[in-house]
Amino acid sequence: MSKIFAIYPLDESCSTSFLNRIHTFETRKLGDGWHCYKVHYSDEDHERCIQQAKDNHFIFYMGHGGETQLHGACAKYGEMPVDSIAIKENKDFYDKKDFIKADNINAFNGKIFFCFSCNSNRNSSKSLARLSIEHGVETFIGFGDIPTDYIDKRKFSKRCMAIYKGKIVKIIKYSLFYAVQNNETVDNLVRIIKLLTCKEIHLLLNQRNFHGRDLVINQLCMFKNEIKIFGNMYSTL
Repeated sequence: MSKIFAIYPLDESCSTSFLNRIHTFETRKLGDGWHCYKVHYSDEDHERCIQQAKDNHFIFYMGHGGETQLHGACAKYGEMPVDSIAIKENKDFYDKKDFIKADNINAFNGKIFFCFSCNSNRNSSKSLARLSIEHGVETFIGFGDIPTDYIDKRKFSKRCMAIYKGKIVKIIKYSLFYAVQNNETVDNLVRIIKLLTCKEIHLLLNQRNFHGRDLVINQLCMFKNEIKIFGNMYSTL
């Protein structure tokens, strides 16, 4: 059993490739205390990942998702609308939109589930966060909007996006390492994340101004303020 069991669905669109920096860092720092399951392009591998995760207490999901479900692996042409036969014939069309959801969240019964995914902080009757606690998950940590893709005509430039992604990766990787090494509670882990985010904001404010700096700072403020803990905030990592 590892101190952290990370679930990292592969995504050929490359929009989550920057998260691999977390994997590289924790592998170097935590060694056997970190296990990262990179989920491949098959339903069988998604199920195998969930089964292996059951042997661990702290689950760290990093990838795409939303209010009601977390996405799995997405192959090169996964976002193209094709039928199931085409997917079976060519894995390049594979796209698992409903990996972790209401139907299987009970697989993480009694565990801490850290959900580093967009809009996982919602508290509606159908939200994964609320349903996870109802189905026996001990603690669920969710986040708000985490923009990771550059979109044309959006005020967030490619440079700002790169800076923002670099900041949040740095914040999360150091927070996880420190919290696990010191057997911190979930509440303290979130406090550490918020503290390091404030530090990065302070660094931005004290360096030379650049176009879009305020947008990056505002996004980091939202990142910090929108983290929510569901369930037992005093669970120990």
